[in-house]
Amino acid sequence: MQGLRRYIMRRLMTLSFVIWAILTLLFIVLKTLPGDPTAIFVDSNFAPEMIAAQRAAWGLDDPLLVQYGRYIWNMATFEFGQSFFQAVPVREIVFEKLLNTWAMVLPALVIAIVLGAILGAMLGWRRGSRGEGTGVALLLALRSAPSFFVAILLLMLFAYQVRWLPSGGMVSLDNDGETFLARILTFDYLYHLILPGLVLLSREITTPALLLRSTMLEVRNSDFVDILRAKGLKERVVVTHAARNAMLPLVTDVAVSLALLFEGQVLLEIIFAWPGIGRELVTALNNLDYPIVQACFFLMALTILVLNFIADLLYGLIDPRVTYT
Repeated sequence: MQGLRRYIMRRLMTLSFVIWAILTLLFIVLKTLPGDPTAIFVDSNFAPEMIAAQRAAWGLDDPLLVQYGRYIWNMATFEFGQSFFQAVPVREIVFEKLLNTWAMVLPALVIAIVLGAILGAMLGWRRGSRGEGTGVALLLALRSAPSFFVAILLLMLFAYQVRWLPSGGMVSLDNDGETFLARILTFDYLYHLILPGLVLLSREITTPALLLRSTMLEVRNSDFVDILRAKGLKERVVVTHAARNAMLPLVTDVAVSLALLFEGQVLLEIIFAWPGIGRELVTALNNLDYPIVQACFFLMALTILVLNFIADLLYGLIDPRVTYT
């Protein structure tokens, strides 16, 4: 336990430093971007005094060190201020969009991990069979296909050709509930989730399947597998024990998959008009809405880092051979 506490403290210190470095880099990048946020709505009728007053209201005329200090404090306390152009608290906007993104990402990821683990275990256990060769070829084809290309093909086929599925949105316009739960606890939400969910599933199922197949190839020749067979256990039970021992790399893959999902879901949210944090980030960048951009990047980076931290801690629970020093 003492070693675990020391490990957690070191990781938390490292995590804090990485978050600070990301926030500092983001601040520098935003300040070097061309353009001025006031240029979005300023026209020839605005007097210079009016423009200066607006910049002062947004804190853009303060010294850079003052802006940087306020920015770091706001991120640390999750007080993101108000949007420049929506005139509402940024926290309300980004947390709603983040929940919408999770509503698209999590179902697909859970299904991909479960099905991918089962498929990978079966392929690894049946090494050399015709089914293994076909399965690996199909997985490699799905892995190499760009997600946006798959999304456009499915959209053209099911939304515009046969018209079986909606072309975009999280729910129908006439079924937009007042709360997040009111929206996702409907069949309409599931109906709109099918297309983006299929795209995410086609991409995310490949890594756990190929990873578990690779580890199963190593585990199936282990001594404990021979012992289990010598005891007369059924093949299904032997495969279950072997798969459990091959699961450790999959924990890291879950965290990495979430990171890749947050990188790749931006295009999918735009293609399927999904009101998530990636789509909101692109809109905010176009408008130079600094508070929303900062909050979106911060929450996405924080989510990825925390999930990787949790994955490291889960190692000890899954494999007792893992020790923390």
